[in-house]
Amino acid sequence: MNNTLPPEELLVHTLGLLEWRLNRLEFLLDGGVSQTKDISKEGTVLSRIRKMEHALQQLSLKSDTVKILLNLESRFPFLLAPDAPPPPSDDLNQNEKLSMVLAEATTYSTVSSQLRALGDVSLPPTDSFAKMVALQPRMEELNRTQYEQAMEISELRKRSAILVSRWHEVFILGQGRCTAEWDSKLRNAEREVRREEIRNSQD
Repeated sequence: MNNTLPPEELLVHTLGLLEWRLNRLEFLLDGGVSQTKDISKEGTVLSRIRKMEHALQQLSLKSDTVKILLNLESRFPFLLAPDAPPPPSDDLNQNEKLSMVLAEATTYSTVSSQLRALGDVSLPPTDSFAKMVALQPRMEELNRTQYEQAMEISELRKRSAILVSRWHEVFILGQGRCTAEWDSKLRNAEREVRREEIRNSQD
């Protein structure tokens, strides 16, 4: 006897189970305020699916628990992913395993020859390295001398800048101030002379 339901009845039964599960989920998360109560059992399949999608969307907006679960799923998808299927059982017999090993025998020999070639590579002579190690103290001394010279040059530059600034202030700006003062005195003297000449001419 065949107990399989017809496709139409199976679809209706599946929708009913989904609506029932959604109703229970809303009851657990939202305290019994169901969004699926308005889903008509007599509506079309597409309309019922859309109403369930709308109810799920509203539930995700209202429930903090659903928001946290969705956030965890987006950040760590492997947490809610189904377990990986177990590895396939080893059904190969001895001859099949042997044929697989023989098929890869050339690869093994190639890798082995490459490893032997690496073992035969000679190291470069160490004389140059020994000379470099022997020169290390002199190089450090040269670096120290170069640093001291750089500090002396920096100090000389500072002193030179101070001397140039002082020279400019004394010889350039000072001379300019003296010239301006002399010019002012000459102009005053010239005015006094002209006044005296005018008074003498009037007398």
